[in-house]
Amino acid sequence: MSFSSDVKSELLKIDNISPCCYHAQVYGLVLFAHFTENNFSITTENKQVFNFYTDCIQHYIGCKCNNNNSGTRKYSAYIEDKESIEKAFEKFSHSVKETSVRINHANFQDFCCIASFLRGVFLSCGFISNPSSGYHLEFVVPYKRLSNDLIRVINELDLYPKYVSRKGNHIVYFKDSESIEDFLAFIGAQNSSLYLMNVKIEKDIKNKVNRKLNFEMHNLEKTVGASNSQVEAIKYIKGTSGLGVLPENLKTIAELRLENPEASLSEMESLLDNKLSRSGIKHRLDKIIEFAETLKAESEE
Repeated sequence: MSFSSDVKSELLKIDNISPCCYHAQVYGLVLFAHFTENNFSITTENKQVFNFYTDCIQHYIGCKCNNNNSGTRKYSAYIEDKESIEKAFEKFSHSVKETSVRINHANFQDFCCIASFLRGVFLSCGFISNPSSGYHLEFVVPYKRLSNDLIRVINELDLYPKYVSRKGNHIVYFKDSESIEDFLAFIGAQNSSLYLMNVKIEKDIKNKVNRKLNFEMHNLEKTVGASNSQVEAIKYIKGTSGLGVLPENLKTIAELRLENPEASLSEMESLLDNKLSRSGIKHRLDKIIEFAETLKAESEE
């Protein structure tokens, strides 16, 4: 099962819903499927949502519900006769003569009904991606004015979704994890919200570890590169003029580097019993490299 299916499964397990909230939930479910006098139906790949829709039509609205599953992964349920469609419209204080579908707030008795309504909306046309691959929650709404109404309802929760038109559908969506977490918790999918939070925490930890490892690897590569350059310069001086040509303070550092070619500056500092700081050691090693380059230039003349 997908994460989106898991969320819907969690929502459908919510019980002990008050009559007013159940009404609002069914309203959200049917309104955001197809809710017109010519097309009162739902098409979904989620069998649990399909069963819930047909149960609501038959036992809550009291209409005969036809269904069609022609061997495909999609389930379709619909009301066919005009009389039943009119009955369904009246159940939610709508008229089949309406020129456009809008949210009728008369179906919400209290603020708690808003959560149930949005739960029904998500069951009907919602989708959420697996948080391990990214953060995205969307509603695929069939009508533009209905999508505008949905945005207004969600805005009242201090959650501000975005909108885009895609292939004739109207997409209301979130892409930030915090808004998605808050929305899921509000509609009753607390477990899914917590799961998303945990995934985000794990991602943050992994990113921090990776950044630290990359930083340490970069420093290690710099240290190894610098050490190789220093050892190469010291060996050149030793093989041409001998280390005796170096001032005593540089000669000491040169010999220490040859004895400890992989040591960091901090490790070299400890080997000198802190008689010289890391910056002092680096300064002398740089002087040794300059000395070697001068010898090379003189030999080429």
